[in-house]
Amino acid sequence: MNFKDDGKFIAVVMDDGEDLINNLEKIACGYKNEKILCVISALGMLKEVKMGYWNGKEYDIYQIEEPVELLGISGIITPNTEPFYHFHIYVGTKEGKAYGGHLISAKICNTLEIFLIKGNIKVIRREEDGLKKLKIDEPD
Repeated sequence: MNFKDDGKFIAVVMDDGEDLINNLEKIACGYKNEKILCVISALGMLKEVKMGYWNGKEYDIYQIEEPVELLGISGIITPNTEPFYHFHIYVGTKEGKAYGGHLISAKICNTLEIFLIKGNIKVIRREEDGLKKLKIDEPD
């Protein structure tokens, strides 16, 4: 993984075989002074993708082994919360089928390019109804 920070934006390039969640965690650990990082763009390919569908009590998890194009991702990295990220993705197969859900895990296939923007909104996660819900905290 290689990344560059210009003070507002962070450009990240990940290489074949790297673990997406591990890399996101490394980014989060390096930005503990930041309040929130938002994905503004991500392009590339993934493999061994695990996604989940929230059934109201837990995630029903399914996996796509074959390489897929990352068609879209939305979400945030919150370096000072647990869990430190929340992403939804949708991917496309070589047959043109699309799948989506909550990102559980994935490996990079070929390359992945992600652009993040830093935010100055303090957030926390609180356990509520069995979920760790994101809450916007009061200003400092």
